[in-house]
Amino acid sequence: MGKTFLFLLATLAVPTFLFGQPAPTPTPAYRPTPKPTVYQPKTVPMPSGTPVMKPPTYTWATAETLTSVAQVTDVKPTDLWYKALQILIEKYGIAGLTEGRKLMPDQNLTPAAYRTIRQSAKVQLNTAASRMGMLSSRFDELVSTNCPDPKAVADVMTSGEVVNCQKCIFGPSTLKAIYPDKPMTRGYFVQIFVDAVDNGMSRVSLNTRGEADPAKKSATPAELKALIDKGQTLMGSKDYEGAIRMFNQVIEYDPNHIEAYRMRGISALLIYEQNPPMQGQKLYTALFNFDHAINRRSNNPDDYHLRGMTHERLGKTDRAIADFRTALKMNSNHQGAKDSLRKLGVTP
Repeated sequence: MGKTFLFLLATLAVPTFLFGQPAPTPTPAYRPTPKPTVYQPKTVPMPSGTPVMKPPTYTWATAETLTSVAQVTDVKPTDLWYKALQILIEKYGIAGLTEGRKLMPDQNLTPAAYRTIRQSAKVQLNTAASRMGMLSSRFDELVSTNCPDPKAVADVMTSGEVVNCQKCIFGPSTLKAIYPDKPMTRGYFVQIFVDAVDNGMSRVSLNTRGEADPAKKSATPAELKALIDKGQTLMGSKDYEGAIRMFNQVIEYDPNHIEAYRMRGISALLIYEQNPPMQGQKLYTALFNFDHAINRRSNNPDDYHLRGMTHERLGKTDRAIADFRTALKMNSNHQGAKDSLRKLGVTP
């Protein structure tokens, strides 16, 4: 909007006497009427202390793409995020996870970096879906394109905001943030994101099963058992993430396979036990799987005992006690349920 400028013209004061005589009335001098000033907007300086916004340097066009986790210079196999980073790079080929071949796990994930990684994941999933014969319209239904970006304050996003966005896009209903109000770090994001992408790929595979390869629409009991056995072997070598991928395949073929849900839940629980402070989200994954096993009318008391153990670790003592008692009703000699109740100060 323009502003109205008021121009005040000053009048020269003339003395009323000169050597005791009245001053003659002065003849008005000709003064041309000034032309109105044309308003010229000026750039308003930013308030002191406010940082000047800079264009992001982390963009889709400049995203770094690696082919092996060995190329990342600031991670090692004993790091919590190493395995997840390896899967994202080597299995899915996702770009933008690193800058200058560094993960910088303790730094906060910026919105620009998040958008780059998310877009790369969606492109990779879409490419896989196309190879399987899935139409683009169906892919957009499975991997949402209408999810809002996580809210950010001063370029910082909370874990809760990022996790909710992942649930919206990729749909892993069990994904939870351990500390939802704390900033999302790059290392923690990698651990969360691999679960989200795995879930997205499972949905794509499940919804295209039989379209591009009708011969693989189903699997024989022997093939399912081979996958279960392979998953258990991986569990024995403590490759719990690899085991989960085996059990995922079983459930893709048979969504009612109780043993696959049980073993997938146990794998998630074992991942949690390796480092509870950093793997709290795996408790929800375990609970999800034990629920599925029980809801499919499992007659195995171990499923109730395992779910009770998960409830106990989540701080839901009443539900844990109820599950332990159910396990004992099904098998009065279930030693694990007895020990768990005594640990909670409850008589079996």
